[in-house]
Amino acid sequence: MRTCVISAALLVLFAASSLGAQEIKTRVATDFTLPDMDGNRVTLSELFGKGPIYISFWATWCKPCREELKIIQGLYEKYGARGFQVLALNTEGPRALGKIKSYVKSNGWTFRILIDNDGEVFRRKYKGFAQPYSFLTDPQGQILFSSVGFKPGDETRIEELILKNLPSTEKNESAGGSGE
Repeated sequence: MRTCVISAALLVLFAASSLGAQEIKTRVATDFTLPDMDGNRVTLSELFGKGPIYISFWATWCKPCREELKIIQGLYEKYGARGFQVLALNTEGPRALGKIKSYVKSNGWTFRILIDNDGEVFRRKYKGFAQPYSFLTDPQGQILFSSVGFKPGDETRIEELILKNLPSTEKNESAGGSGE
């Protein structure tokens, strides 16, 4: 029996790692409303129209999550002022809020951290089963890219998609700015 459970777990992990990152553009990201670390409510659909949105489900104990969000912070610093948005949804539950706040502060993350206390969004709305579990949407919320796990090199494709989906900078260029 134990061998079957271990084999099943390995099969799920193998399937998750073989899925890796994939580009898709088939549906709009499922809407949700969650509190941020300060209790302010954030609704995904209210962010549509401003720029591409990176959504990542993560936990402080998840090493690939931490590595992913460190890289995403760099992209956010580079493109946030041009409309790129990041929502990092922590799935550890309400008792971990102090640890989450401390962790975010110590890493210097400046993007939005949302708290998915009961796993409603991760498990029920997005059918999540492993972390990090991430999506990139276009400004209208169409999913462009999804990934279970994060491996070096994923950021290159993510950055290409961010650049393709940033709001136009024609006004800045015609006013004498470079747009970059």
